This record gives sequence, C-alpha cells and structure tokens, in this order.
Amino acid sequence: MRNKRQFFSPLVTILLMAAIPFYNGCGVRESDYNNSGAERKIPGLRGSVDYPPGFAFVEVPDPLSGENPPYPEPTMPVPEVGVTFEDGCFSTLLTRVTEADGIGGRHEYSRVDPFNADASMILLVRDDGDYAVYRTGSYPYNDAGNLVAVTSGIAEPRWDRDDPESLWGLNGFEIVRDNVVSGERVVVKDFSADPAIAPILASEPDIYGVTMNYEGEASQDLRYWAFILRGEEDDYRPRYILCWDRVEDEVLGLYEVQPGESDIDWVGMSPLGTCVLIGGMEYSEGNLVGLTIADRRLREFHRIDYTTSHADVGLDADGNEVVVMQNNRTDYIDMLPLSPNTKPILEAGGDYEGTGRIPILRLFYDGGSPHDFSSGLHVSCNAEGYCLVSTHIEPGAPERNWLDRCNVLVRLDPREPRVFYLSKTYNTTAEYWEETHGAISNDGSRIVWACNWNRDAGSQEVFLLRLDMPRDWRELTGVSGDQ
Repeated sequence: MRNKRQFFSPLVTILLMAAIPFYNGCGVRESDYNNSGAERKIPGLRGSVDYPPGFAFVEVPDPLSGENPPYPEPTMPVPEVGVTFEDGCFSTLLTRVTEADGIGGRHEYSRVDPFNADASMILLVRDDGDYAVYRTGSYPYNDAGNLVAVTSGIAEPRWDRDDPESLWGLNGFEIVRDNVVSGERVVVKDFSADPAIAPILASEPDIYGVTMNYEGEASQDLRYWAFILRGEEDDYRPRYILCWDRVEDEVLGLYEVQPGESDIDWVGMSPLGTCVLIGGMEYSEGNLVGLTIADRRLREFHRIDYTTSHADVGLDADGNEVVVMQNNRTDYIDMLPLSPNTKPILEAGGDYEGTGRIPILRLFYDGGSPHDFSSGLHVSCNAEGYCLVSTHIEPGAPERNWLDRCNVLVRLDPREPRVFYLSKTYNTTAEYWEETHGAISNDGSRIVWACNWNRDAGSQEVFLLRLDMPRDWRELTGVSGDQ
C-alpha cells in the first residue's frame, strides 16, 4: 500500500499545489476570536471546546513526500490569556493558558504529559531546577492563586495515571511518590539499601544516584523501571544499567557498562514493560551501539536503529509497543516495533525492505529545493495509537516546507499511517527552552507547546498554548466506533 501511495504522490501533489495557492499566510478572520474572553465549553466534556458542526481535520495528502501543500503561518495578534481562538490555517481551537515568566510559563518536555490524571493540575518548570504544580481551573495557569506546590528534591517527575494527586520521581537513589496536595512523601524504593546495588555503592562510592537521563519512563503501570547508575569519576559516565520490578521488589537485571559503551542518551521501559530501551549512540561500542532493546534480565541485546534521535515510545493502533523516531539515515520519521525482528538501517539512504520498520513522515532536507525542510522536531506518543510531531524553527530560517512551523498528528496504523495538520506553532526558537516540545495528553484530548509568538527570540520568554481536540477526534482521524 505504501509503494502505491509513493507512485501516485507526484501527480497528487501537483494537482493539490495547483488548487491551493501558496500565499503569505493562511489568513484569520476577526470572528475567529471569542471576544467575550470566556472559553466555549461543552457541558460534561472535560478539556474540550465547542467545535462547529462539520469540522474536519486537514489531512496531509502524502506524508512520504516532501512537497505537500504548504500553509504559511499567518500574522496574527498576540492572544490574550484564556481567550479561545481559531488556528489561522486549520481552524482548530487554541487557548493561551499561561503568562510568559521566563521559562516558568511552560512544561518540561514532549515525552511527558504535563497534566495530572483528571487534568485539574499541570506541572510547569522553574528556572531554579524545581517544578511548580498549578491548578488549571482558571487562567493563567501560572497565576499565584493557582499554585498548589513547588517540588523539592524530586527529579524526572511523572504524574500517576490514576491518582490525580500523586507525582512520582527520583531523589538520589530513591524512587519517591509525592502527594502534591498534602505534601506527604512516600519512599517507594531506596536502591542504596537493595542487596543487589548496595555492594556496588560500597565499592564505587562516587556513584551518586539513579537516573533515566530525563527522557526515559517506567512502564505505564509503574511496575517496571530501568535506570542508569552514574558516578562522578571517569567523566560522569554511566557505570551500570538496572531493571527493577516494583511488584516483586527485585532487581531483575544488572549490566555493567564498559567504557566504550558509555555513550547513552537515555534509558527507559517499553510502555507495557516487556523490554528495556537503551538509547545508545552510533559511536558507542559493544552491546549498546545505536538504539537498543534488551530483555528485563539485561542478558539479550538487540540493536534496532543506527543511533538514537528525537523519539518517543508508545502503542500503535493495534496496541503493539513501538518507538517513533527520526531516522538520520533516511530523513524520515519511522515507526519501529519493539521486537527482535526489527532491524536497523545502517547506510545513508538505505532500503526499508525486510527491516520491519515503517516510514511515516518525510523530513525533506534538501537545501537546493524550494521545499527544503528548515525545522527541528520533537515527538510525543502519550496517546495510544497516535503521536504528535511538533517542529521548531530558528530566526531567519525560511518557512518553505509543509511541515515547517507545524504541529501534526500521526495515526500509528502499521498498515497505512495517516497524518493530519493540527496547527501552526507561532514560535521562533533561538534557545533550548524556546523549542516547542509539543506534548499530547495521555487521553489525547489536548496538546500543549511552548510559544513566544515569534517575538524576542533568544530571551526565553515563553508561554503555553493549548489545543483542545474535538469530542470525536478519533473518529475524525479514521477510527471506527467499535475500536
């Protein structure tokens, strides 16, 4: 099916490009703004707003082509906080939900849902390295009156998927669970007292804690966890990788990382806890070259990609574990089953046949083309069966490709992935915290990203934009009612 789509894509693209003119901005109407300042709520539907009858997403005609119809970002007035307005190109409903306060008006990263289980609270970053929890019942979220708690001694925080008041994280060698309302902390696990880990710490006292390197996650049920043990000596390199079973309170696997294997971007568990993911780089050695999956005992290792790039783990439309990642050998974003049958593409421009991996979206890096892709990207696969791809662009870089300055939603159907435009980003990135880091919520009902409205790039003064999805967003992206 994909080969057939690629064969017809040039003709489809030519016809669509002729039908949809390339002009300076998609345009915005005065009526696109709700001037009352009140969000148009649907009664009983949490986190959604009222889309007009007949609303439909704009589907990307051929995601595997670099020359889909472009929708240049329009010039629009800076939105007021709490006022819902239509995206200037795709008519999705956006709301600015925070005030700019340095980086304190934004979430942390694309791979983590910043909202708690019932979306009543949100986790935002602070410039002192801690995090702030705010209620989301009024705007701006980061108003002092909405502040619930400021975290202390917790790294890599993750909301509990069921308990809206529970925040999990790391503190040295401990896994902790904080009740953000009462302030109560429970130490779930102290690895410094674990019989498998304590002897290592006694013989290597410079090891100072456990980490997933900020990008990894536990299994969705929080049973299985994977960590790096890192020491201060030897240039802070990873010394060990471990896998722990919370139910049995057992370190299932412990792997000593050799010096040549130390180029590791992150570690974490697959969503269902079937395997450990190790984000090795291409210049690593031994068992940990490129993105690698391992069994929970850390005895069997299998390389599934040339290197580790921007990625997220998730579940495809059939409920299978996958990682969605930029492929720097082919300049596509690929969906890779977390399976020993998945093979890496090691050569530039290599063939997909027999690899088990599925290209879902082309990144058209071609400096000589008028459709050259000029952006960086992040991936968020928190909602089952879907991933969000958000892009960010530097000052002065031309917006030429269909994906530039865009958020797009990918339905992770292994038979035929589909991609839908969601919105423009209204953002220009000169510093790290100005990257959009678009994140989709676990239930898929909302998307947030960092935004400076293309003003003062480099100042890191950003706020958060929220896109609320329609009530029937899954049906609008091809899911039948019985799925």
